[in-house]
Amino acid sequence: MPIESYDLITVQGDNITVDLLVWRRYRTFAPNIVEFLLDVNPHLAKIHVNGPFLPVGTQVRIPLDPGILKGRPEPKTKVILWGGRSK
Repeated sequence: MPIESYDLITVQGDNITVDLLVWRRYRTFAPNIVEFLLDVNPHLAKIHVNGPFLPVGTQVRIPLDPGILKGRPEPKTKVILWGGRSK
């Protein structure tokens, strides 16, 4: 898997899981990305002891595989109600 870079995101909502983050970024089948994401984010192991959901404010590095992303649209930007915009 030729990982070239990472997206750094901050969890901003409830009931967010690692696989949901990967789906939102890739919007397609992304083999081994969840496993690689867990390898590069060792702090998530402690969080997952309490359940699958990531707490609001958790920062996660999402590995970017250009072979999977080729031809895929960029992730949508969502509007935050209390000022500002976020990816």
